[in-house]
Amino acid sequence: MTMGGRVNFGLVVNGDEKPDRDPMAIVAEQVTEAVAARDAGFDAVSAVHRYSYGPAREDDRGKPLTTWRMQPLLLIAHLAAHLGDTMRYGTGILLSTGAHPVQLAEDVATLDAMCNGRFRLGIGLGWMPYEFEAFGVDATSRGRRFTELLAALRALLTEDEVTFEGEFFRFERATLVARAVQRPAPPIWVGASSPAAVRRAARYGDALIMSAHLDLPTLVEQRKQFLALRDEASLAVPTQSPISRLVVVAEDRQTAMTEVRPLAEKWYRDRGGWGWFVTKNADDDVALLGDGRWIVGDPDDCVRQIARLRDELGVTDVLCTLPPHIGHDRRMATLRLLGEHVVPSFASNPPVLAGNHATGEPR
Repeated sequence: MTMGGRVNFGLVVNGDEKPDRDPMAIVAEQVTEAVAARDAGFDAVSAVHRYSYGPAREDDRGKPLTTWRMQPLLLIAHLAAHLGDTMRYGTGILLSTGAHPVQLAEDVATLDAMCNGRFRLGIGLGWMPYEFEAFGVDATSRGRRFTELLAALRALLTEDEVTFEGEFFRFERATLVARAVQRPAPPIWVGASSPAAVRRAARYGDALIMSAHLDLPTLVEQRKQFLALRDEASLAVPTQSPISRLVVVAEDRQTAMTEVRPLAEKWYRDRGGWGWFVTKNADDDVALLGDGRWIVGDPDDCVRQIARLRDELGVTDVLCTLPPHIGHDRRMATLRLLGEHVVPSFASNPPVLAGNHATGEPR
């Protein structure tokens, strides 16, 4: 299936950082990279989420992750103050771990106003058991809790007065103090990586954020499931189809592949011991690097890989994570390469491969 057409690019700004780094330097880098993404033709900037690793302890699996990152809603407000109406803003994704629907609805409405009606909430279930323990939330009930959160959140954002009686959340005649700009509400994009999560996204989301850690055939099936469920419920087909991807691009393919392997090994080994395996084996995870989980290669390779996501999955928005381990200078160089040779290929027409990279005017 060949679909062609425009693809929007979003930069994910806040990856894992070493705990000894200066937080003010990190914020300055994030602003600089967001500005560079805008100048490269990116449509949006988004922030991902992580909570305290809580009571995680060293055991026979090794040491728990000790990286940290800025909290996303505050970071997005800071970036919007610098970038104004030149970008769209979002979370990609916010974790449901300790969220309460009233507080979250107030924050979303406030942030939408700060972003001049250009904010979208990307939200997901969360998976790290230590984060749930840190909030005193039973991780085994997280799916039911998240479903309730989404139902209550949408009601609060779209109705003047809400009474809600659920297993986890209860409130009577709640009225928001804050008011969003977008009507009926800022878009809610729901992340999913399992059939149950896809069902939840189809019912409560405005779009499905396709996982960064699933191969293309699995995502094709999940996309079909999502659209079929929307049709069964007489819900509109979403106009946007976002996907998260880790991106490593260099002037030549060999440099990119040489660079990405140690990054991927660290990525999966660090997280695999604490619950984030793709195949339950870190070596196998790295071997699967070429199956579409990462966008890797020279600019023409990246154009081909993104075109495949667009044509086979209907992807309209690629949320790009540049691995933090490569450093600020390398991330800036990556943004320049993407802006010069990749982003223009998807401004409106199908990709153009020019041997020495695609050419065109930034959006």
